[in-house]
Amino acid sequence: MARTFDPMTRVAATMYKYLLSFLNGALLPDEAALTDTAEALQIAEHSGDDFTLGLARYIRGVTLVHLDLPQHEVGFDLLAKARDMSLKERLSLSAVPVIDIETARERARTGDVDGAIKLSRTVIDDMLASGEMFSCGSATITLVESLLRRGTDADHQEAQAAIDRLAAIPTDPGFVMHELPLLRLRALAARAHGDDTAYRDYRDRYRAMATSLGFEGHMTWAAAMP
Repeated sequence: MARTFDPMTRVAATMYKYLLSFLNGALLPDEAALTDTAEALQIAEHSGDDFTLGLARYIRGVTLVHLDLPQHEVGFDLLAKARDMSLKERLSLSAVPVIDIETARERARTGDVDGAIKLSRTVIDDMLASGEMFSCGSATITLVESLLRRGTDADHQEAQAAIDRLAAIPTDPGFVMHELPLLRLRALAARAHGDDTAYRDYRDRYRAMATSLGFEGHMTWAAAMP
């Protein structure tokens, strides 16, 4: 329906279709997402409206960085431009923590674990201060996985504290954007402490919940856990 409306409506519909789904592991980017976000960006570039352009860069960037493609770096370039627009009040500031957690995840992937931990801490503190809950689960995954990867005793303690903090956030029953990350992180923490029984229990529950919900990202991540 949005295809027949103005550029802002088209781009906003594309964002709502994909953004939270990718960030929270409900969907994985596919050819349809690549086509839709590319079209949204092209339309926005010809719209003459800064907000529409920033929004299109934002969702296109998120889509590309969630794929192992040559366009990976292009995605981060788009996110950097969207972040700059947010800070200049040409796009919502709510984009900044999402972009920062994507940057933290990339730092961890490329070996800058210290940088990933530092940035993740800042993002989560800002989210909790502002009351933004939709990305707190994915941000906590990045922080805890990075802490467990670095692996000092202090890191293990901080990882457990981060898990407990996420679990303590008041939510309605069945808020799976926290429940799924908590199962994953409790499994990883148990493995880090050598508790194989607890690890297998949390892992199996994580796989079962991800499968029952049809959350493609979490299903893929769960399947990769030994």
